[in-house]
Amino acid sequence: MNGRWQVAFLLVMVYPATSVRGGDPYRFEGRSQLPLVVIDTSGQEIPDEPKIAATLSIIDHGAGETNGLQDRVTTRLPIGIEVRGASSQFYEKKTYGVETRDSRGKDPDVRLLGLPKESDWILYGPQSDKTLMRNFLAYRLSNQLGHYAPRTRFVEVFLRSSKTRSLESQYVGVYLLTERVKRGSQRVDVQRLRNRKGKVAGGYVLKIDRVRERTTYFTSSMGTLVGHVYPRGSRLDASRRDWIVADFDRLERALAGSQFRHPESGYRRYLDTGSWIDSILLNEFLKNVDAYILSTYFHKARDGKIHMGPMWDFNLSSGNASYGGVWHEKEWILKDRDTRFAFSVPFWWDRLLEDPKFCQQLVARWRALRKTVLHTKALIETIDKTAGRLQQAQRRNFQRWPLWNKYVWPNPRPYAGSYDEAVSRLKEWLRKRGEWMDANIETLGRTS
Repeated sequence: MNGRWQVAFLLVMVYPATSVRGGDPYRFEGRSQLPLVVIDTSGQEIPDEPKIAATLSIIDHGAGETNGLQDRVTTRLPIGIEVRGASSQFYEKKTYGVETRDSRGKDPDVRLLGLPKESDWILYGPQSDKTLMRNFLAYRLSNQLGHYAPRTRFVEVFLRSSKTRSLESQYVGVYLLTERVKRGSQRVDVQRLRNRKGKVAGGYVLKIDRVRERTTYFTSSMGTLVGHVYPRGSRLDASRRDWIVADFDRLERALAGSQFRHPESGYRRYLDTGSWIDSILLNEFLKNVDAYILSTYFHKARDGKIHMGPMWDFNLSSGNASYGGVWHEKEWILKDRDTRFAFSVPFWWDRLLEDPKFCQQLVARWRALRKTVLHTKALIETIDKTAGRLQQAQRRNFQRWPLWNKYVWPNPRPYAGSYDEAVSRLKEWLRKRGEWMDANIETLGRTS
């Protein structure tokens, strides 16, 4: 059994099947406040892999304007498309990986909906998150904290797989066009890793995640399983791999050493503390069930320190999971691991919290953020503004996918009965979570 099917078997065993199936085909009528995206597969089913050839069309008249299916197409280009994700593959509303292509089969960089040019994109289809906005909110907060996180645009998607049915009846719902985590000047901005005169120099991007078939991994000297994001494939030769492993090992050895707190020879020589503190605080505040064990990215620029991020995959956060204690606003994800997956948490975070100076910085940062970006009023304003923009589109989405008062893995009880109720619950959960962290932040940062 290969790696991909091992993962699939694990997911089938662990994740109960959703009880919700798509309703009767919804016929789109009227106009949308969101851009419209049409994927034409010429009758082909979209597989897990490899990508199939298709056409992507976008109708978008800009901010403040509405869009209709009979309007002029503003962007049309060939693409490759495949179903992507791990647990999300078991939802009926699929998430797709999209690669822009040209007539020669190359993958040119293209600007989509005002986002910086690139060739790799994701059309994320929120299903378990009935607010439709948890990923959007997490990435926006990370941006506001001063770190790169994938930029996004809400869109409504049509999947034209049949020429005999009207396009209006091939509506598949609200999606989030999302930048894929990738090295690049407009994404994770680290220099290319190169071999020059027998020496390796540049940057890299790594992750902690499930084992996936198309990702290369290494096990560090401390036993940490780490996946290569950049470079990988043909760009990851033996010399570059060995250089990355050795560089990463220096950080782990410094963290594990008896002098790890030393300002010059300890972990601070190799680790960007600010980004690690912000990552901890955002994962804990949003109570991301996958924090520290899955979808955990970090990167290093040439001659720089290892930064944590970018943040990724927060659909099972902020009260939206029935396991791992995520449904309630109390306790720490980092300290309450037994009820989550049997994935091991690298020792890094526990070790950092053994440093009083690090803990003091963490507590001070939390106090400062609660006065600005993470202030309850600011959060509610963002959520209300987003919900207002999605009001018309969400009605169509939930006519296509009738989810109210129904279980979608891993929704906790009670299940929301309307969009307004789902949004209201999110706001209340964040309010309570912030207040709990205000009262308990010193118990995470061991300042005593």
